[in-house]
Amino acid sequence: MDNTTATPDPRPLRVLHLLSMLHNGGVEHWVVDLCQAGKVENISMDIAVAFEKNGLFYEIAKERGIPVYFCQGGTNPWEFMSNLRKLIREHGPYDAIHCHLHLFGSFAMLAAHLEGIPVRMLHSHNVVGNASGPLRRRAYMKFARMLIRRYATVGIGPSAASTADLFGEDFRKDPRWRAIPYGIDLAPFRAPIGAKSTRAALGIPEDGFVLGSVGRLDAEKNSEFLVDVLAAVLKLRADAYLLLAGEGPLRRKLENKATEGGYRDRLILPGVRSDVAALLRNVIDVFVFPSPPPPRGNEALPLAVTEAQAAGLPCVLSDGIPPESILVPQLILQIKADAGPDKWAEAVIKQARPRDPDVARHALEAIEKTPNNCAVSMKTLAAFYRGATT
Repeated sequence: MDNTTATPDPRPLRVLHLLSMLHNGGVEHWVVDLCQAGKVENISMDIAVAFEKNGLFYEIAKERGIPVYFCQGGTNPWEFMSNLRKLIREHGPYDAIHCHLHLFGSFAMLAAHLEGIPVRMLHSHNVVGNASGPLRRRAYMKFARMLIRRYATVGIGPSAASTADLFGEDFRKDPRWRAIPYGIDLAPFRAPIGAKSTRAALGIPEDGFVLGSVGRLDAEKNSEFLVDVLAAVLKLRADAYLLLAGEGPLRRKLENKATEGGYRDRLILPGVRSDVAALLRNVIDVFVFPSPPPPRGNEALPLAVTEAQAAGLPCVLSDGIPPESILVPQLILQIKADAGPDKWAEAVIKQARPRDPDVARHALEAIEKTPNNCAVSMKTLAAFYRGATT
């Protein structure tokens, strides 16, 4: 009689993340952090990039030893599926695929099914709407949703609106579909603040008043409007500066607008940064986020808003921000995105207050207990990756 007992499988669970790119953006940042956090749960994660792989988070992934593969195919779904299947065969086997391509991810669900991946997760990161558009677009959306219903085993979004956008307004009736917040890495918000001035490196005086934001410089983020807000704030406080961390197609337009207004030296555009926590904790006095509601905007659950609250910053947010983003209500003043620069400037001045370490500590403690903490959300995702459905 064999009295030996079986030992747990030491092999890490293997998960493949599928992204459009690893350039700059909150989702890319979150996935790279998630790959790091997965090690605690004995989960090994790779990243496949569908369209482009260069950029800040590609470099960070390489530094952390996260494998990154390029899945060519462009927007041709059949070529994309063929290349994804080859990639899975070459670098797999995988226990789960976690796809971040919205509707186009429906083809990844089919490809993963054909390759025998048992857990097929599709993640909605946008609120883009479904009702209108050309017939061809509507037909594509209908076909994609059919594939999702048939081949996705798990579907999640960070907010109710984003989950409904991809899985239907009645998503709660299907146990496969869930609204689960992003969890951010809170370690940079716990670290001691260095003595060296981050402001000086950015050309901002130590006694300057800094309103700031983090995100892509584009129309969906209402970036140009923030330059108008800077002009309005300067009428109320001559020591004001605007720091916009990120890159995007509107960069030149923002620079030109500030130059024409005579306050170019007050607009700080440092590009994509890996030290966002330091900017929020050491530089910015009031965090501003004017993204418009859909259809102009498409915010699912902006990570920058979570990070600003983790830093204990007073925030002025638009009505385009989902209610799930409000984690520390005492830090938040919410107004309409189209209220106008003067109203936004008044709100910024109203929110201005001296930095208080106790406020920051209590805010961080509040977020640590929620699924917005990466350590908490990682356990939930790990259960899904292992095939849990409840």
